[in-house]
Formats: sequence, C-alpha cells, structure tokens
Amino acid sequence: MKYELEMDYTSPYKATRLYIKDGKAFFGRWKPFDVQIDGDEPEVIVEQGQEGQLDLFAHELYGDRRLWRVIAQANKIDFPLEQVVPKLKLIIPKPEHVQAALLKATARAAVMED
Repeated sequence: MKYELEMDYTSPYKATRLYIKDGKAFFGRWKPFDVQIDGDEPEVIVEQGQEGQLDLFAHELYGDRRLWRVIAQANKIDFPLEQVVPKLKLIIPKPEHVQAALLKATARAAVMED
C-alpha cells in the first residue's frame, strides 16, 4: 500500500511516497529520472524574486511543479533554497526528454509493484 504526502514546500519529503508493508511505514526514496541531455537544452536566468523556486520553473515549463527535481538534477543542485540565486543560469531539460524519462520510470515502477 502506498500514499503520497503533501507537506510544506521546504520539506525534503514533499510528495514523497509513504509505503506500508507488514504493518511498518517507511518513506520511499526519490530515484532520479534518467533524463537525456543533448547539450543544446534551453537555458533560463534566475531573476530577483525567483530564488530557490525550481518548482515554479517546473510548473511553467512542464506543467507540473513536482518535476523541479529534474531541473535540479540537470544543474547539479542539491539545496535549491541556497543554490538557486539571481543571475544563475539553469539548463532546462527538453520536455520531450522529461516525458520519455517519466514513461520509463512509470513502467519500471509498475513492474516493481507487481
């Protein structure tokens, strides 16, 4: 059995799955998506007022705020609240590559749950 938790946006467990097995609850780990990077990805510059807000970029670019980790992974960002600052140039993985990685991860998860 699994549940998705909605927590404060600063929580590292935001939208992390909570699994219950044999009466014990545990958090699932986020596994990075294997998103293809070609080297010609679009870039955006973080402006004043956007610091630490990769979820807003993900919502604007992919239509899903939960994909902020894809942008973080592509830019080797571990702590968005500290590292995403004005004038930072972000590489933005192409939406079609993100979609392909999501489909692959979803298929892998479906196999693991069976």
